[in-house]
Amino acid sequence: KVSCVQFNEEATVIVSGSIDSTIRCWDCRSRRPEPIQILAEAKDGISSLKVSAHEILSGSVDGRSRRYDLRAGQLYSDYVGSPITSICFSRDGQCLLLASLDSTLRLLDKETGELLGEYTGHCSTKYRLDCVLSEQDTHVGSASEDGRVYFWDLVEGSLSLSLPVGRGVVQSLAFHPTLPCLLAATQGQVQLWREESFQPE
Repeated sequence: KVSCVQFNEEATVIVSGSIDSTIRCWDCRSRRPEPIQILAEAKDGISSLKVSAHEILSGSVDGRSRRYDLRAGQLYSDYVGSPITSICFSRDGQCLLLASLDSTLRLLDKETGELLGEYTGHCSTKYRLDCVLSEQDTHVGSASEDGRVYFWDLVEGSLSLSLPVGRGVVQSLAFHPTLPCLLAATQGQVQLWREESFQPE
């Protein structure tokens, strides 16, 4: 069972993560049914993937993030101790943001794995919930099982805002790449919020 998919930047390769703990790379041009590469280092299911110019970043239920540097042929791994539900690069490419089932977001230095910040206050114990960084890397955000979206100041770690999105679980979030707008998905709805006033559109 496939749990997450991503294109590479050129849209020539599809990268998929599965509950069988593998990451598989597929050639879009040849459309061959066999993967061109299988990455099988995880000990449990792959819950989240992100792909950059030369890196594959994965989060796993085994509590580890893994970053494959395809150019250097290196694997870097960081252990957080709780199943990871979502993972992403910062916009400047220097940090990793991880969400896990202990209701904690963690900001790590991409190169050293040093813990730069922890963010708590939301509820994440049962579902795969998204985490995001704002379009200028000033705030980190998380979906929550209590129907809210939470934002923290990236540097200070203080809770900046709690948005009442709905009554059910908020599972998916996405920031616009250049504008201060946020998409949130909950209970069969997709909501668009503008950052200036955080009013729903």
